[in-house]
Amino acid sequence: MKHNIHRLVILCAIMMAATGAKAQIVDKLHAEDGLFNHLSVGLNYGTTGANVDVAMPVHKLVTVRAGIGGWPVGNIKFKATNTATEITEMQMVEEDAIRRAQMVDKVELELKPNFWNFYLLGEVHPFKNQPFYFSAGVFIGSQNFFHFRSTNDGALDYLYDANQKVEDYNQLYHTKYPPIGLQFGDYVFTADEDGNIDVRMKTNAVKPYLGIGLGQHFAKKHRLSLAVDLGLLFWGSPKFELNNGTEIDSSGKNAGIGSVLSWLKAWPNLEVRVGYKIF
Repeated sequence: MKHNIHRLVILCAIMMAATGAKAQIVDKLHAEDGLFNHLSVGLNYGTTGANVDVAMPVHKLVTVRAGIGGWPVGNIKFKATNTATEITEMQMVEEDAIRRAQMVDKVELELKPNFWNFYLLGEVHPFKNQPFYFSAGVFIGSQNFFHFRSTNDGALDYLYDANQKVEDYNQLYHTKYPPIGLQFGDYVFTADEDGNIDVRMKTNAVKPYLGIGLGQHFAKKHRLSLAVDLGLLFWGSPKFELNNGTEIDSSGKNAGIGSVLSWLKAWPNLEVRVGYKIF
């Protein structure tokens, strides 16, 4: 009986030694090729919003990161100026529709951030054992960066009627009076025939990304890691569109929101990532 126990102990020791040797060989291979040998889950926060992603090495120098996120921000309410109050042309002021529109100075609008994306990034770490890296990839998601809408559904019919009168006046007398609506910078948001203002600030759905980073996604001695990423999201020239797809022209020539959007073809991204290494 004792001999059998001794043999069993010796057999277990041999098996454990073989398993340990095999694990060391596997770890050595993983350290050499760096292929799918680690996985981390990360929480990011920055100018592209709050994001959740996973990261995995596909080479000793290359890491792939995929995730999803956006701006977890609620609706923002503010009051915009009614441009009907700026009309001084007497023939127009005498119109009932214009008079009715001029009775209201400011109108409440609701701004809803709507920036959500899936992203896939490749990161190249050119220097061994150094935290610096280059990142490139693509963000795919919402075209609507902001959504503006009047808070009282159907209550802005007077703005629609006044704007129709201005359009008729411009055609009849060959004038160039600006549209009647709510002022947002150097843009005027006009009401639709249902008495609502429904405007979207739109960008491209597919947005290439280039950036640089500093930090780690896989800490060598700890589970937690920290990295900072700085880059540009190339989303095209943003534009404001009415609900029917009509693009709104800016009245600004050399200044204002319109001139800013004309050159803001890329959105800056500065984010901090906290990662947890699963294995």
